[in-house]
This record gives sequence, structure tokens and C-alpha cells, in this order.
Amino acid sequence: MPPTNPGRRAALLVLVAVEEGGHAEDLLAGAAPTDPRDRGLCWHLVLGVLRRQGAIDHLLQPLLKQPIARLDPPVRAALRLGTFELHHARSPAYAVVSEAVEAARSVGAGRASGLVNAVLRRAADQPFPADPALDLPPWLRARFGGWGAWLATLSQPPPIAGVLRAADGELPPGATGPAQAGGEAVPGTFTLTASDGPVGDRPGFADGAWWVMDPSAVRVADLAFEAADRPKPRVLDACAAPGGKSLRLASRGAEVVAVDLVPERLARVSEGAGRTGLSVQVHRHDWLLGAAKLPRDFDVVLVDAPCTGLGTLRRHPEIRWRRLASDPMAMAIRQAMILENAALHVAPGGALVYAVCSPMVEEGPEVAEALAGWTVRHRWSAAPPQGDEDAFQCFVLRRDGEG
Repeated sequence: MPPTNPGRRAALLVLVAVEEGGHAEDLLAGAAPTDPRDRGLCWHLVLGVLRRQGAIDHLLQPLLKQPIARLDPPVRAALRLGTFELHHARSPAYAVVSEAVEAARSVGAGRASGLVNAVLRRAADQPFPADPALDLPPWLRARFGGWGAWLATLSQPPPIAGVLRAADGELPPGATGPAQAGGEAVPGTFTLTASDGPVGDRPGFADGAWWVMDPSAVRVADLAFEAADRPKPRVLDACAAPGGKSLRLASRGAEVVAVDLVPERLARVSEGAGRTGLSVQVHRHDWLLGAAKLPRDFDVVLVDAPCTGLGTLRRHPEIRWRRLASDPMAMAIRQAMILENAALHVAPGGALVYAVCSPMVEEGPEVAEALAGWTVRHRWSAAPPQGDEDAFQCFVLRRDGEG
């Protein structure tokens, strides 16, 4: 029996774990092999399958005698991996089929090796579906039906977007900039291709010269800073982790208090601040329980609220297969509570900035416009994205009767 390629075996195990509720990037960070070639293959296969899962299943289902959803998870993962690689790699079909069979055997699914072999041999002769809408569940297909240009990008790996600590800092090798958000250049940002190795190994990252951050998120932080209309505002970043917005605000001169609920997520904020040398105070709090034990005189309170994350489908492809049609409305209830309690910390004359990395109207304007005693004075949106950015919505609110 030929040895199983460690990258393919790890990819199969990660896909099974994603079906059980794990997050692909977190799982890949720990499970992908250390050898660079195998590690790269594992990442490519997992994210590729998750991005094209709808099209893959559309191709496979006519070749199966039962619904693909009823297959054992390792068998389903082996078929998806093999089908993706058959149509998106240069390896000969016989080699791809053999590797998929061996990967299934290596994780205890050997009894289905005949099925995997037969189905993949037939799949090799089928045209791969071209319709990008297949890579969304039906309810999202209906919601995003008019966003064809964005849908076409969801099957592609996004570039890495970064932010310079200093506005006049040196771009990393191979970087181009600035990045775009909402059709406009975002100062102090850049993009890198994802094929140049781990982010942490690139020049300047470990030294704190830059950090990774989507350009739409950078624009949200900039809107919060500009809403203060003063050079060194006091800003409460109410849902701060992983911390990019806090770093951007601090790099522009703001005094930042970063709040989050989960200690591990707050630790990421502190790590980023320590690496970049920027000053960020961290505080743990659950906004669903009311106001925090913090002053109520911040010039700006930024609430980048927990959301469905449906604006980040390109970077987190598994999200599309987990969300239900009822989720945006359910999240809006939670978002409204967080926004109401965080708003208690805005100083008289200050601004409340609400944002979500979701393009859904239930999570965006319907939440911002319903906050009693506050009025939306400015809104910004990258939904649908015009380039490589995530789909964010952002709203600047002022108390009724204030400017």
C-alpha cells in the first residue's frame, strides 16, 4: 500500500472537523503538516473545497445512489477533495483518485474505498460547473442574486491585506498599495499575494511594522477616528478582538480602551499591541449584561458587533454552509442589546459608531436606525465589495438634539 500524502490526509481530517463546527483557519493552523509543500497543499485543498463545495456536490450527486449528505463524513470529504483536485490541479486523474482512496483508508474509511474509486473515476470525466451561485446555499443565492461580480470572487483566494504602523512606513517586499475599500484607496494599507509563505515570516511583521487587516475594517476604524473630530480622541473599541481596529486607532493617536468578552481573544489584542509597540488598554466585559465598569465620557464608542460574518465569505468560506435564513434577524436582537449598552459610554457630544462585517440589512441599517435616542448622521458601505475587501456596513450616530 503506498504511503498516504500527509497534506491530503490532514486536509480530509480538517474538512471533517469543519463539519463538526470547527473553524477552518484555526484547524489548519494546528493540523496542517510542517513540511512547507505538504502544508501548502493542505491549506489549498481545504479552502478550495469549502469555496467550491456547492459546485462539487452538484457534480457528485448524480454519480451517487444516495444523497451526499447521508454519506459518512470521511467518505464525503474524500469525494469532495478528490473532485476538487481532479478539476483544479495538474496531477493526472489516476494519481488523484489513488491519493483520495488512500487518504480515506488512512482515516478508517477503507470500507468505502471502492465507492470513492468508482465515483471519482466518473467525476474526472464530468465538466466542472461554472455557475458561482452554486457555491451558496439557496437562501443566500436569493439574497445575493444581483451581486454577480462579487459572487465570482468567492471561489478565489483573497490577497492578504495589511496596515502599516506608520503612515510613511516601508511596504513589505512584493506588496502593492494602497488597498481599496468601497472603491476608494485606504491610506497606509497594502496587499500581498497569499503564495509568498506564512505571514509571520515576512519582513516587518514580527518587528511590528505592520499587521494583517481587511481594508474595509481599516475604513471603519478611520470613520470612528474622524467622528471624534479631534487629534487625540478617547475611543472605546467595544468589540475589539482580534484588535486590528484598536491598533489602527492607536497608530493615529487615539487613546484606546479595547473590550471583549473572551480572555483568549483579549490576549490577541494585547499581543498585537505588544508586537507593534502601540498603547491599548484591555478590559473584559459582556455587553449583554449592561454597561461596563468604565467611564462614560468617551469621545467615540466603536461597536463592530458580532454578526453572521456573511461579508467575509471569501476569507471564511465555511460560514456560508453554516448560516440559516433566520440568523441575520436573530443576530440583530443581540446586536441591538450590545449597541444600546455600549452607547451608555459616549460622552455628551460624542459619537457612536456601529459596524458589521455583514451585508445583511437586518444587521445593518435596521439595527442602527432603531436605537432609541440616536440618529444616524453618516453611513458607509462596502456591500457588495467592489474589489478584494470584505462586505462591511458602518453607521455614525449622534444623540438626538446633538450635532
